[in-house]
Amino acid sequence: MVEKMKYISDKYALYLLTEPLKSYKMIEHSYQQLFEQFSPRADRNKVESPLEELFISNLEKYITATSTIYPQKEIQTVSGVFRLDFLIIYDDKKIAFECDGKDYHDEWRDEWRDALILGSGEVDTIYRFKGRDIHTFLHDCIHLIYHYDKTLFSERFPIISERLISQELKEYLNSSTRLGDRVYLHYKAKTEDGEHIGWLNLVMDRRNKKDKSGFWNKLYSFAKDNIGLGIDQLIVLYEKQSKEAFK
Repeated sequence: MVEKMKYISDKYALYLLTEPLKSYKMIEHSYQQLFEQFSPRADRNKVESPLEELFISNLEKYITATSTIYPQKEIQTVSGVFRLDFLIIYDDKKIAFECDGKDYHDEWRDEWRDALILGSGEVDTIYRFKGRDIHTFLHDCIHLIYHYDKTLFSERFPIISERLISQELKEYLNSSTRLGDRVYLHYKAKTEDGEHIGWLNLVMDRRNKKDKSGFWNKLYSFAKDNIGLGIDQLIVLYEKQSKEAFK
């Protein structure tokens, strides 16, 4: 990569002196092409939905070049194999992302699923975003990831993101000393004339294996005590025992 960068610099050095404006644009375009060539890219043959494509095509522009993206990554757990929408590995960290379309996700089942995946030890953190939020508040979703995992992103990201995120998110981050595992962000819904007609919400769930007080630990411990049961069987048994405990 260094040799290619030097080649580009040498190629336009003389032209830069004679035609500074034109040469600057040419060099900028060449550097941009080179950076794109070396940026992390998800295998598009494994991306399964337009929602996933929207999310990863924007996220991959901003993450560190040392990252590797695995779409539809299979994780073996005590209750079977689950597939993550995306797993990104960089340095010694493994971060998963789930894009939850409204027709495909049960939040209670997803919580169990995340608990089993975190319990496997193959993933450090799982982020979940609802499909409607990815479509409506994409830049805010990505910036929330940055808020927790800054080292995943390139050094230029905060400068770019500052111009793209909403005023609501800026105010929320400034007023929150510590964000929890679930983030609720409220936006005013307005007409074209600026009339306030209601509210929109962004919801992000983040679960981390280092959070020993997290509810996921309780679910995973229950699964370990009932090896051999699938996730749906675990849910039924857990709910049955919970009801009996309150009788």
